[in-house]
Amino acid sequence: MSSDTAAHTFGSSCRLAPVASPEPVEGLEDIPPIRAQFFYSSPIPIDDPLSAATIGGSTDSKSSKAPYRPFSRGDNNVLEKAWSGFASERGRRNHSQAQRNRSPSPSLSKENAEKLAGIVAQLTAKHKEKHAREGQPPRVPLDAPDAPVPVCCPELLIDASAELRNEFCALTRKRQPSLDHDQVIQMVMNQLTRLRSNPDISEPANAGASSGLSFGTSPGVLGSSPGQNMIEINASTAANETQLPLPASGFTAPRAPTVDDGITGKPFIRVEPSAKSSGIPTPEDRQPKTLTERIAQGKLGEAKTKRPRSPATEILNQEKDSVEIPVGISRLHMVSLPVLQMKPIYWSPVNDISIVLRATWFYRDSMLPVEPAVANQLEAGYRELRPWTETWNDELRSALNVGPLGEEKVSHPLWPEVPTGKRRKTRDDFPQEPPISTDPFCAARCFRGEAAAEGTLQPVRPGQNPSTLPPDMKSYANFHVIYKDASTAFLLKPSLKPSAYYGRKPVSKIMKGVTVGIPVVRGFDLATWERVTEKRTPQQPKENRPEAQGTIPSRSSEQAGCPACLQEKARGQVTDLILIAHGIGQKFAERVESFHFTHVINSFRRAVNVELENPVVKSILRPNQNGIMVLPVNWRHLLSFEDGGPTQEEDKDSYAPEGFSLKDIEPGTIPAVRSMISDVMFDIPFYMSHHKPKMISAMVGEANRVYRLWCRNNPGFSENGRVHLVGHSLGSAMAVEILSKQPTRVPRLDLTKPMPPAPLHFDFDTTNLFLLGSPASFFLLLEKGSLIPRRGRLKPGADAADTVARDVVGDVGMFGCINVDNIYNILAKEDPIAYLLNGTIDPVYAANLKVAYVPSIMMSWVKSVGDAMRGIVGIGPSPADHPAAASAESAQKPSMARLPSQLELEVHDFTREEVAERKAFLLNDNGQIDYYLRSGGGPLEIQYLNMLSAHTSYWTNQDLIRLLCMEIGREPGRDKTLPAMRAVKKTKRFPAR
Repeated sequence: MSSDTAAHTFGSSCRLAPVASPEPVEGLEDIPPIRAQFFYSSPIPIDDPLSAATIGGSTDSKSSKAPYRPFSRGDNNVLEKAWSGFASERGRRNHSQAQRNRSPSPSLSKENAEKLAGIVAQLTAKHKEKHAREGQPPRVPLDAPDAPVPVCCPELLIDASAELRNEFCALTRKRQPSLDHDQVIQMVMNQLTRLRSNPDISEPANAGASSGLSFGTSPGVLGSSPGQNMIEINASTAANETQLPLPASGFTAPRAPTVDDGITGKPFIRVEPSAKSSGIPTPEDRQPKTLTERIAQGKLGEAKTKRPRSPATEILNQEKDSVEIPVGISRLHMVSLPVLQMKPIYWSPVNDISIVLRATWFYRDSMLPVEPAVANQLEAGYRELRPWTETWNDELRSALNVGPLGEEKVSHPLWPEVPTGKRRKTRDDFPQEPPISTDPFCAARCFRGEAAAEGTLQPVRPGQNPSTLPPDMKSYANFHVIYKDASTAFLLKPSLKPSAYYGRKPVSKIMKGVTVGIPVVRGFDLATWERVTEKRTPQQPKENRPEAQGTIPSRSSEQAGCPACLQEKARGQVTDLILIAHGIGQKFAERVESFHFTHVINSFRRAVNVELENPVVKSILRPNQNGIMVLPVNWRHLLSFEDGGPTQEEDKDSYAPEGFSLKDIEPGTIPAVRSMISDVMFDIPFYMSHHKPKMISAMVGEANRVYRLWCRNNPGFSENGRVHLVGHSLGSAMAVEILSKQPTRVPRLDLTKPMPPAPLHFDFDTTNLFLLGSPASFFLLLEKGSLIPRRGRLKPGADAADTVARDVVGDVGMFGCINVDNIYNILAKEDPIAYLLNGTIDPVYAANLKVAYVPSIMMSWVKSVGDAMRGIVGIGPSPADHPAAASAESAQKPSMARLPSQLELEVHDFTREEVAERKAFLLNDNGQIDYYLRSGGGPLEIQYLNMLSAHTSYWTNQDLIRLLCMEIGREPGRDKTLPAMRAVKKTKRFPAR
């Protein structure tokens, strides 16, 4: 750690400040607080940007569970504060009464009725508006069940499940029949029917109270008749819908799943093969819950802003449903609480939704978390026996004096004893509930920090609870617990527990320091974890920890903010954002997940981070350069052309039901080949058809969504940061199309305004444009366009006169007149889709340039031998061979204002050459656009074999990665370019025209 690194104050404004423990329940005022720790299940450490981006393994998430990793200390504090904020006195009272199988008190029943009335009112208003906007839905033919539940649309099942789960824990819903899922749906349908028959009613106020709700334990009765245009849904189906691991947000109708081919490149735990087809909402299809999401999806002013709220709705909104907290060193993921899931922020989840666990008890020797069900049983016994008191110490001493019989008295069964052959039931035939619930929603709202919980990605069946499973299915089913002191306990299997018959005395051994059974501790110890994993965190040295300092931070430091936190925040402020738009083939990735673009960008981001640590690259970076962030722009999954029918709202007017789709004209022969061709190659003809505006709008909208989210999570970036665009394949041609219509001066970003549904241009100014494997010049040829600098765009180092010269620059709207500082066209030699762009500036100028190659970091065999020979004779390698050294050497030589024009004896058009040079330097500081990637070379190289992989080889090419880091990170301007990148003219004369 450098000497200028500030120390943490651990005050109220410090991220590392200890989290205040919630108030304990009555009778346990002296109980020690729990140092809970949040973990995430992933093979990728989110706090290590240099970690591997993908990991191979089984496609079955059940058989290949990723290891648990703890969140950083700062992230854990934020998560713990948010988790504590969910605690609800109403929820705790409801849970306590339900656990004892008692009816709620009159005051609690009134609160529950008002809360339920708010749920019914909100669902009624939402679906009334939905069907008024869409018209009366057609009747959906579904199988008639034995006990049907009439609903207006399938979305009502999911909405009601989510709202009930957010407001009432599973035990409360089980004990109070008025909270039954089917009954709530029936009340909503009654209100919708009443509103349909009496349109003058503006909003259903106090819907639940008016229905005669009873919050006792006696069964309720479903009444009323179904309304018109209702769908008959099986009650069991509705019950299953309530058990999905749904985030606490609105939902759209789940799409039909696609066929899973079993191929995966998963970076986290595998879920559905496609985020678009999964039941888990993606950032694009789920209803926005937070202000960030509403702004990003352009829904800030929609729906509920104009409608007056009823009192019941106001009561419902008083308690927060869920929170989403950015985590990780790069803040690329967010944790949803109390759902306990970690999801990516900027792209749709592609098998990278991770389970989050809140742990309270840990294995002493590894600091790994104890399973939540076991941890809660340990905590329940801890609270019952009170081992932190002197009374417990007296009992242990008495047990040691008595012997094995006395030790049996202090040995506590981990799980409650159940009579053999049957499970003990409580009144009304309900199974006995555990004292502390492992359900995430219940653990957050009904307890005060003592409950451990774990998220899930798998459906949980009705009535299934890990704590109420049969004894043979529980972890440590027949184990006993011996609590040594306030923080340590031992799990003993039956052959180790105290026994007067066998003379076993484990307590005496434990008190002497001998390890017996499985030692566990209450509370997380970061020092032990670091020692076990052989890692040290330089940001948190031991002397800076609050327990080691022993001093109270000054009031001035707390008011000014923690210096170390402010320093870390400034250090983490990225200055350059790269948005990468994919090309063709992403429709195929919906079936073959290993081809998904997100996996590629995850690996590419890591490679960029590794390259930025290279000393050669560091020597070229500008002083204020502070990191590069790489994010994908997945625009293709927003569109669907193949199945026919309307794909967007505006298509409904022109849609003809009798029209045909691709499936109607596709032969049934060789289906695998035809399916691959249609998924991969058909994006090009779609782009050249009437679908082109939709594809352009999808790419612009997705790029703006990602950029807005980034600016929202990184304040100040829109004013101080730079954005660079990378387009691959068809994405590069689309980028040229968009940037040709991009305004020269982009309006300042205003996050308070919603994003338009059909954006016309990027919300950001593009500094550098990199085209990889690009057919953009072919589209320029078709449209009779050419690359032209933009009028009025004065980039650093450019001549102001050139930016307004009529014969040099063009205007917005001209195809090829792109609004960027620099454009680079990178192509592999064997890529059959890539075309050159220098000729679109001026063919004569392009023909007079030498072929340019991306500087290679790999030396050839001949060059390495030559350098070795020069080393033997005492002559080092040529400085010009190294880009950084060559750049330093060139700094001492006077720079040329322009490329030198060659003196020819015959008549030569010098005016055309000068104009072409001025255009080229305005389009790129190096004076040219095209750069080839060096291939392996050698006598065994076969171009036609390399052609097969050339178009997808860019993302793993180290030369390209270093080029991006250097050209993005260097000082802008023509005089700051690297010599190896500058244009060089041929020595021969210009070709005759």
